[in-house]
Amino acid sequence: MKSAVTKSTKLRPLNSQGSANPVGKHTPRRMRRAQEILDAAREIFLDKGFGGASVGEIAAKVGVVEGLVYAYYPTKRDLLNDVLCGMYVPLIRDIEDSFSRIQGVRSRLRFLIWRHLRVYVEEPGLSRLVLHEVRTGPEYFKSVLHELHVRYTAFLVRTLEEAIEQGEVHADTDIELLRSMVYGGVEHRMWGTLFGRGAVDIESTADQYTQIVLGSLLVTPVPNHGLTGPSPDLAQLLHEARERLDRVAQLVLHEREAPTPSCNARPVRGPSKRKKT
Repeated sequence: MKSAVTKSTKLRPLNSQGSANPVGKHTPRRMRRAQEILDAAREIFLDKGFGGASVGEIAAKVGVVEGLVYAYYPTKRDLLNDVLCGMYVPLIRDIEDSFSRIQGVRSRLRFLIWRHLRVYVEEPGLSRLVLHEVRTGPEYFKSVLHELHVRYTAFLVRTLEEAIEQGEVHADTDIELLRSMVYGGVEHRMWGTLFGRGAVDIESTADQYTQIVLGSLLVTPVPNHGLTGPSPDLAQLLHEARERLDRVAQLVLHEREAPTPSCNARPVRGPSKRKKT
């Protein structure tokens, strides 16, 4: 395998908050109008796709002339970039906050796989837009969206680099190949779900995918000849216990970060009470 212990790409800090970012001055009035244009563009892109949407239709939805939209966003592609930044930027910040509190290659890898699976469930329309229309053209690799995707997947690169340094993962692991396998594989697994062909159990899929990816990566401990140590059965029990603790830690972390339930959220059922006889 090709050695991939390389320096992670240093990316400049994110300046965008994931909201409207038009050209020109960012006065309060101008930003309000830009957000209206952006909200209309998002709705139409999700309904008709990037190719099927027109700037004139976006302008009509906002109630302005088409020329005004161009004063905020010079091209339809600029509008799309801002719409998708509204998905990527909060997602990257969310992962960044959680990632720093998770330790160990298994726990971190599972978290990243689990979080990526959730994207397809929480933002199916935007996910379809990214996979079907945005990332299929050659201009994608020079776009803001490509830079954001590099930031998004950099957490996996960091996980593997640190695991190699700590001797948890084989030193000749090809990190770029693993990055493509993890994110590309999840995209392939969720493709049917995006188009209404069945549902996926995120928790179970994250467990299975993590096990498959780590199966050939982890360094096998050298046998401890003549020295006391845990028996194979005990070692297996310890391994399973650690996996359970990792799972509980991620669930607790998810509960802490869960947003306030909206009016559309399903009520949480409490423990059932037995009828007195």
